[in-house]
Amino acid sequence: MGSQVSSDEMSVRAGQGSDEVLVSQAVWDYLAAAGRPWLVDFEDKQGLRADIIRRGERGGCCAVRLTPVEGSSRTKTGPTEGPVSPLTRKAFIDLCRCARKEMTKQEAAPKRKRSLLPCVTAMEPNGEGSLLPPPPPQPRRSQRQQQKYKKNACDVDNCTVLPMQHEAMARTGLESSVSQLNEEESTICSICMGEIAEKTTLDKCGHTFCRSCLEQAFQVKKACPVCRLVYGQLIGNQPANGSMMVERDPDLELPGHEGYGCICIIYTFPPGFQAQEHPNPGVRYPGTDRVAYLPDSPEGNRVLHMLRRAFEQRLLFTIGTSMTTGMNNVITWNDIHHKTSIWGGPRCFGYPDPTYLVRVTEELQEKGITPD
Repeated sequence: MGSQVSSDEMSVRAGQGSDEVLVSQAVWDYLAAAGRPWLVDFEDKQGLRADIIRRGERGGCCAVRLTPVEGSSRTKTGPTEGPVSPLTRKAFIDLCRCARKEMTKQEAAPKRKRSLLPCVTAMEPNGEGSLLPPPPPQPRRSQRQQQKYKKNACDVDNCTVLPMQHEAMARTGLESSVSQLNEEESTICSICMGEIAEKTTLDKCGHTFCRSCLEQAFQVKKACPVCRLVYGQLIGNQPANGSMMVERDPDLELPGHEGYGCICIIYTFPPGFQAQEHPNPGVRYPGTDRVAYLPDSPEGNRVLHMLRRAFEQRLLFTIGTSMTTGMNNVITWNDIHHKTSIWGGPRCFGYPDPTYLVRVTEELQEKGITPD
């Protein structure tokens, strides 16, 4: 890493079927106020709702959760089995970048207005504006001068060289604009959307941020804000008084995994009070029991081993709002999807589901839990 980053443990806070994006609080406040139409348009097109779930200390960055909107195309196709796609995350980051640029324009509005005044011209009849000044009026020519002008206009050099010069100039201008855009992107921090200060580059993925922005982001989640690659060991805010028990039934076969028995995982949490790392410290939460199923196959046991490690790191559950009941201050799943039914397929969170073991492995790897 280009610069040492704080190694404080972080707490993972996300709900089932949702994802988090870290952005500057100033940019989010702008989107929530003056940029609200942009935010509404994003939510309509993506079928997701953006809500702030945690503000950083000293007005730094904040965590925004993207949650499927009820009745959108995402929810109509069935329960969401994976996190928000990288393309959707990028669309939201681009929206924040546009908001940041608009904020910068408004801050420099008086100066910018003065610099553009000489370039403003009237609209052409076809509705298109032009930043070029109108051509100067041409003097009237005599008949002899007009004949001489036509002869010169047909000169080979004038007819071939000038268009080539214009094409070369246009190509050079385009390449220069692309180069300038790429250079601008490389100097913008995707967290605060401003010019990078004290450049800090993550050694595994190569993404670059402001030093202070990255330190604050790592306090929320110790992973790259762009690609979500984990750095260090994540520690979640799952209630610490829970237990994970495993039972095996060799006679129960899960659909799609015939020939193997069934692994039954029982999670138990007694009631308690939220700690400082939870949304509402001091508020009581009810206890809960959750049951999940895995095939007793080599792949299923590999996932079971990863789930044990995730449970020890307090990553499987969190305290928040239930996606199914709408109740607040309850224990909920934390983006690691479990099969809570034996039958019914993906729509009922059950089997058969040919890609489930691969998907849950990827979700665990995103949290830094790797198979041994």
